[in-house]
Amino acid sequence: MQNRSVATVIILTIVTCGIYALYWVYTTAAALEEEGRTGGLSAGVQLVLTLFFGSIGYALFGYYADNNLNAIRARRGMPSSDNKVLYIILGIFLPIVLIGIVQNDINNITENKMSY
Repeated sequence: MQNRSVATVIILTIVTCGIYALYWVYTTAAALEEEGRTGGLSAGVQLVLTLFFGSIGYALFGYYADNNLNAIRARRGMPSSDNKVLYIILGIFLPIVLIGIVQNDINNITENKMSY
């Protein structure tokens, strides 16, 4: 999982008219699945769903991201948070906000990892 600036991710998504968001979904889904190991849809399938079905793909990405983030938190002894419903709603209506929140969660997990 890569620690990225939330503002940079959002700005690049806006400037590239969403192309960076597709790259981000693929790389983030792959990294989360590699570290979370919860099963589910592969990063490639999530990218294709996001590319062709838009909001539905982002909603599924949010669902699987929450599963993997909680699995990673559990392995590191951090408290989990159930954000599935929030992530699904944001994926459907405000995908750019979902991207920012998931990246912020990743940053918080990686910073916590470094402080041990």
